[in-house]
Amino acid sequence: MSEKKQRISRATMSRFPIYLKALRTMGQSGKESFLSSELAEVTHIQDTTIRRDFGFLPQENSLGKRGYGYDTQLIIDALSNVLGLGLDEPIILVGVGNLGSAILKYNRWKYTVGKIVYAYDRDQNMIGERFGVEIKDINDLEETFPKDCKIAILCVSDDVQSIVDRLVALGIKGIVDFTHNHFIVPEGVEVQNVDVVVAIQELELKMKAKASEEE
Repeated sequence: MSEKKQRISRATMSRFPIYLKALRTMGQSGKESFLSSELAEVTHIQDTTIRRDFGFLPQENSLGKRGYGYDTQLIIDALSNVLGLGLDEPIILVGVGNLGSAILKYNRWKYTVGKIVYAYDRDQNMIGERFGVEIKDINDLEETFPKDCKIAILCVSDDVQSIVDRLVALGIKGIVDFTHNHFIVPEGVEVQNVDVVVAIQELELKMKAKASEEE
């Protein structure tokens, strides 16, 4: 008997990281089980939506028990497997200017995707440590690149393509791009662009669309 596979919608996948972060925080506080209504209070997502989303997880993990709710660790493990995320996922940051420094200072995703293990910069005055993260010379990237690292945050403005090529050669499979520069990556490497201007434009379009519906 073949197992029926359900395709997970983009909307559901976008909510999974929200659940994961909330549940890891709850787990850290010692909460071993939870109700969908409790998770709804934390995430501001309706409990009916939460239960429907959990239906896409492996059945043995997604079924809650009456009077008990969901097992916190089982759901954390199931969400982590679906998203391919781990608490110890090593991340590097390239470019410790104003934006890069702000990201290092913020560094509040420890319950979601892992941690920044190293940062790199070409400015020798930056080499050392900042906000608990060791900053290394970009010229030594190949010699100091952390083992099994697959994700890089890019906050540079010069020689972007050259740096990207070096990262890909070292095994980087995902790039969070703050550069606003065009660069090319080979098939199999994902790029997530972060552009505040585009985000504001999209927000304005949504606001105008909603205003038109209300007229």
